[in-house]
Amino acid sequence: MNIFNWNKYNSNLKLVKKLLNYNKKNKFNYLEDGLYNHIRDLFCLSSVLTFNYISKTKKLNILDYGSNLISYSNLSNKINLNNFKISIFDPFNKNNKFKIKNVKIYKNANSLKKKWDMINFGSSIQYINNLELLNKINFNHTKVILITHTPFSLDNRYQSKQINNKNLIQNIYPYSKIISFFNKKKFKLIFKSRNEDKYISAFQKYKTFSLNLLFIKK
Repeated sequence: MNIFNWNKYNSNLKLVKKLLNYNKKNKFNYLEDGLYNHIRDLFCLSSVLTFNYISKTKKLNILDYGSNLISYSNLSNKINLNNFKISIFDPFNKNNKFKIKNVKIYKNANSLKKKWDMINFGSSIQYINNLELLNKINFNHTKVILITHTPFSLDNRYQSKQINNKNLIQNIYPYSKIISFFNKKKFKLIFKSRNEDKYISAFQKYKTFSLNLLFIKK
């Protein structure tokens, strides 16, 4: 895992409180900036489809690798969170001030060994120094994998300082390598899309694109 402590990215409790209060008072969700509405909607649609695909009688177990409470504080007016049991893996977590129904945060990597119906990596893969670290996750029962807003190269792997945070190192993996990694775990790619990214111009010479990827069990 990247030595950068992403806790300050994930601990904007003022924003969490703002979104939670807004969704209690309003019929529709808070409108987030940029492409985050698009990213959250991809997660919601993937989760709902997985729930209906697997079972309508039990809660769906979702692992969200490297996420935060902000992502879930704005979903209550989009989907029924009662259908899901969401576990956020954040090894740097220090704040437990706010609670969101059916959402828990885990710091211990042993939690990754639980059975997961769906795994959401969000944009966290770019902060992992070695893809082999993902082998700590129990993929045996997983039916769906979602990756969003993550840069991948059509050439070789390289590292880059993140433009909006120079202390954060991005590991840009080859697109072919991420496909191969999940193919070996018996997942096939069924959806891919490209994001508009104001920072992506810095990566153009490496043929890098910010992508959303959806895999299902073969």
